[in-house]
Amino acid sequence: MRKVAVLTGTRADYGLLRGLLRQIVQDPELELQLLVTGTHLRDDFGRTEREIERDGFRIAASVPIWSGDDTRAAVAADVGAALPAFAQALTALAPDVLVVLGDRLEAFAAATAATILSVPVAHIHGGEVTEGAMDEALRHSITKMSYLHFASTEEHRHRVIQLGEDPQRVYFLGAPIVDALAGMDLQSPSDVEKEFGIRLPQPTALVTFHPAVMDVAPPDQLVEELLAGLLAVDGLHIVLTGSNSDIGTSDVRALIAAFVAENGDRVDFVESFGQRGYLSAMAAASVVAGNSSSTVLEAPVLGIPSVLVGDRQKGRPLSPSTATPEPHREAIAAALRSALQGRSGATEAAIFGRPGFALRAAAVLRESALPHPPRKTFHDLPKESTS
Repeated sequence: MRKVAVLTGTRADYGLLRGLLRQIVQDPELELQLLVTGTHLRDDFGRTEREIERDGFRIAASVPIWSGDDTRAAVAADVGAALPAFAQALTALAPDVLVVLGDRLEAFAAATAATILSVPVAHIHGGEVTEGAMDEALRHSITKMSYLHFASTEEHRHRVIQLGEDPQRVYFLGAPIVDALAGMDLQSPSDVEKEFGIRLPQPTALVTFHPAVMDVAPPDQLVEELLAGLLAVDGLHIVLTGSNSDIGTSDVRALIAAFVAENGDRVDFVESFGQRGYLSAMAAASVVAGNSSSTVLEAPVLGIPSVLVGDRQKGRPLSPSTATPEPHREAIAAALRSALQGRSGATEAAIFGRPGFALRAAAVLRESALPHPPRKTFHDLPKESTS
């Protein structure tokens, strides 16, 4: 059997990977080795490894990497310490391939360790652009360390090839979220209210904000403008979720905690919904706001208008139902009021492929040649295309 190690570090990437994990478990020619790391292992972020265990997956290795200090120097030190931790886990598991998703530091560290150990890397969601976040540089770095590439759109596939990757190893498989939405039985609004102890009156905004160190303004300033803009919309109920473990997270989380405490009549907070709960809450919401990727992917697919604040997602393909106001409270409030005039009800999923990502990805992982070491030749584009 081919041993497939899969890395998950946050509630967000786990929700996208869950379908592939199930497909690998069901495949008689593949063996799943699940590496759990990042905020999954931290109590202050909801210790979401419990969700993984409830789903019935066996965790092959738990790799704690975050110290809890979110300053730049401390995060850099954490990433340095993560390299030997991932190297030790990968050496013990001896996988045939390591699957990583996206652009986060834990994915970068694990891919670096795998590269040093000559373990081929399969990268999901390569070739994407997020100009306002350090993550873009990490994403393209992971691409150059990866042997297989699973792109979410044809444009993203082209960009991976533009980075010098062999087209024969770059696959347009669609976005994993399309699978999740197609096969998910969403909860009713009343069930979401009961399970998470929140209110979902009309209108409600579902809000997630993550700090991004290269954004148009400092994270604390952006979140203050976002929260003030939300509060300026009369009658709007606000449901906030927890932020990722990123540089500047502690300041953002402190501002959100104070906002929740001061506005309890209009605001609810949930640290982590889990994927089903989050998408169910989104389907019941009137608008999605913040700077999470869900403003540009999940919300348009569900037909919910969204308001994207700041540059964290700048460069991603945007639906007409996603507004991008100037990052000031008055402009944010105006965009929210406009969004509340009505949902589009239209599904914007075509660009991200059709359902079946997990099945297609498992087939590539099963059937592709995976040399050790995974040597690559730089794929040059024709000179006229780079002039």
